[in-house]
Order: sequence, then C-alpha cells, then structure tokens
Amino acid sequence: MNSILLFSDTKPTSLESVRVLRQSLSKILKNLEIDSTTSNQCLLCFSEWSTNLVLHPIQPSKTISLVLRKSSYQWQMDIIDDGIPWDPTEQHQDSEISEFSLKCGGRGIDIIRNQSDDIRYHSTKNNNTLSLFWERSPSQKQPHILIVEDDAVQSKILQAYLNSDFSITTKPNGKEALLFLKNNSVDLIISDIQMPEMGGLELRSQLEKEHNFSIPFIFLSRLQDTNTVNYAAELGIDDFLQKPIQKKQLIHSITRVLARFHQVYHALSEQLNQKITHTLLPRVETHSKKWKLATQQRTAGQGGGDFTLSRVNNDNTLLLLADVMGHDESATFFSYAYAGYIRGLMQHADLTQPSQLLTQLSNNAFKDQLLSQTMLTACCLSFIGDDTIKISSAGHPKPLHITPERIDIIDTEGTLPGLLPYTHYQETTISIKHGERLALFTDGLFESGDTSSERETLEKSIKEQLINTLHLPLEQAINQVIKTFDTLAGTPPNDDALLLLIENQ
Repeated sequence: MNSILLFSDTKPTSLESVRVLRQSLSKILKNLEIDSTTSNQCLLCFSEWSTNLVLHPIQPSKTISLVLRKSSYQWQMDIIDDGIPWDPTEQHQDSEISEFSLKCGGRGIDIIRNQSDDIRYHSTKNNNTLSLFWERSPSQKQPHILIVEDDAVQSKILQAYLNSDFSITTKPNGKEALLFLKNNSVDLIISDIQMPEMGGLELRSQLEKEHNFSIPFIFLSRLQDTNTVNYAAELGIDDFLQKPIQKKQLIHSITRVLARFHQVYHALSEQLNQKITHTLLPRVETHSKKWKLATQQRTAGQGGGDFTLSRVNNDNTLLLLADVMGHDESATFFSYAYAGYIRGLMQHADLTQPSQLLTQLSNNAFKDQLLSQTMLTACCLSFIGDDTIKISSAGHPKPLHITPERIDIIDTEGTLPGLLPYTHYQETTISIKHGERLALFTDGLFESGDTSSERETLEKSIKEQLINTLHLPLEQAINQVIKTFDTLAGTPPNDDALLLLIENQ
C-alpha cells in the first residue's frame, strides 16, 4: 500500500543529534491520531537504537537519519546510519554483540523487539536501515478523564469502573492536577473535595482563574453540608456525588455531563464555525481554458480542517490543498488561521515554484507561536502551459494520475511543515494529457474506516471509481466518487475528507 512521508531529517552522529531528532519525533506523535502506547514505544525504540549507534560501534557512523511514515494499516519508523552493519534480527554471539555492544547482554535488542510489531534490517553499500512497524489501531477516540483522588483505594476503584470506556489519568491532589493540565487536555475532571496540599474546591477555583473553566467538573465527597454544596455550585461544577459511588451512578453522571457540555459548547461555537467553514469551502480557479477543476468535501461533523487556496496571475495558477490535523472545532480554527496566513504568502509567491511556497510556509510556521501549536499537511502545485503541472508535497498523500488504463501514484513527498528550522521541498513535473485527470485529496478520503481492512476497501473502491468515471463530465464524476465514499465511510465519516479533480480538457 502507498505510504505517506511525515518526517525525514539527517544529523551528524552525536548524542545531541539524538536528542534533537527525538524532540522532533515527540512533537509529531503528539499531533498524530496515534495511541499513547504506540507513541511511547516509538520514542523508546528510537532512543534505544540511536543511542547505541552513537555510543557503542568501534567505528561510529558519520550521520544518523530518522524517517517516519504511515500507510492505511501501519506506522513505519526508519533509523538509518552509514556505519558498520549490525543486524539485530539475526542471532549474534556475545563476542559479536560487544563489537556493536547493545550492552547488558543485548537487552536493548530485546526492548526493541518487544516494543514493536515487526522489525526489519537492510544494509547497502552506503547505509544501514532499521525499520520498525506498528499496526494502526481503530480510530476511536475515548474521552479523557482526569481523576483527582488522594485515597489510593478509591482511585483504583474509580479506574476499574471507567477503564473500559474512557482514557484515564489519575493525580493524588489538586496541585499535581494543575501541573498536569498545563501541558495536557482532558474532557472531564472527577475530583475529591478534601485532599492534602490542594483540595477539589481550590483546584476548581484555580482553573477558573486560569481560564480553563470550560472543562466539565464532577465533585465526589463524603461531605454533604449545605455550605460546601453551595460553594461548589458557585464554582460552576456540573455534578456533585456522595461517596461511596456506585458504578452505574458514576457512568450515568459522566454520560449526562459530557452530553450537556458538548451540546452547550457546540451551540456557542456554531455561529463562528459557520462563518469559518464558509470561508474555507473549496474555491479554486484557473483562467486557463485547458484546465478544469472540481472539488467535493466531507467533514467529521464537528468543523473541519481541510481547505484549498489558489492565486491566478495571467496564465499562471498556484494552488494549495491543506489538511490541518484533527477534525474538531480547534482544527477549524487553525484552518482559518493557516488559510489567512497562506493567502498572504501567496500574494508575493512565484506562481511557477510550488516548492518555494511550502518552504516559506514551513519556515514561518516553525517560528510562529500560534501556527506551531498544530500541524498540517499540504500539497502545492503550479499549472505550467497547457499540459504540465509542477507538484510539491509536505506530509501529504501522493496525488494520483488517472488514465483509462490505470492509476499512477505521483512520487512526490516531503516532511510535515513547521517541524524543522529549515526544510527544502522537491518538485515533481508531470504531463496531463487530454482525457486524463489528476486527483489530489486529504488522507481522510482513504482513512475514514475504523480498521485497516475497511481503509483498504475504501481506497480500492474509490480508485476503481476514479477510473470508471473517467469518461463522465468532471462534476458528474466527482459526485459519483464521493457517493461511493459516503456509502463506505458513513455519514458523517470519522475523518475530514476533501477531493480535488483536475482535468486537461
């Protein structure tokens, strides 16, 4: 299956380089829809292997590279060096291990094997590549609940009640909860009232002072005096439950509080979302009589992060398709912020050099305090003459060249923008003949299935439709393709999806 490049960087072999690469990897993983277990395994395996590449070979490599990819069914991490080959997938004698010593009896190799689903090693004349793989789990996000409880037994009971339906974090008091919330987000807080260092009432009060009062809040307490209940109500809590708590009672309260919160939150953001979504609707144009474009978009139901922009000057057109990671209200907000920023860049861009626009976008996003808070993928292209298109990609799915006989994948890729202080993007030039089409799309078009088999079925069916509808008028063809998407992905899908078809008339 076709994979998408998310990140690629090469550094001189040193412990400082390992630290910088790991920092970049951690930033990417925080923004991807990847479960925390797999994320931690990726970081651990990279640290283990790359540190040993630096410390233990007799002749260390000159460079070390990190490459991260995803496909419809797995994550792939490649660690590349140009030193002496040492294959961890083979059995080695202790004497051989000491030459490239993953010391402590080779325990580092055991860690890497145990923390990944598959491991492969390949050597050429120029370098060695350790490839690690993890299966992509179903894309079902559980609500994240923070339990603040100083009684260890009570905390364990609450976890046992909720573990199967929610993602759980526990903290023993309000002070540690505040520290956690500075760098992490949660969907609901369940807090005891009486705790050492900082109790539940003070925690809620501090959150309101720090403008985090939108987080739903449930108090648990054995205290039921009127003053405590009234003070808790003044702080804006969503429920107050008396200990001991029964599982059914707790689940009912959580379900009701979350449903009410989402209802209010969505109502408050609806007007803003309508304005933003209308602004970000796919609107692309080209003054050339040779090129015709059509777009269709689907959102996951809570805003969207996909958008297209274009700029035309005489016979030249520069077009960008982007996908802000996530598919909720925050993704819509960042889409709006990014779209406005990119419009400004486009006003001064060379319309024949798509890679230059992506380079500018990446460099500025790396330094910008707002834009660096999230990530996006982007594909930029320039229409050159009557049949030529130049394409540059930044972490985006590879475009498809559709002909009556087959579909060819356009081999263009680059690192996600904003991860590195300077990223250079490549360009690929292709010719689209009369009667052929080019398909650009965001990854939700093929990844809106819950399992890897569903995603593969979705991709196969859509590609078949792209060929089967090639003889139809462009608007009719794209409607037919999206109809297939709706049937297989459901309405709404579990990820935003945008399809752009380009035809040489």
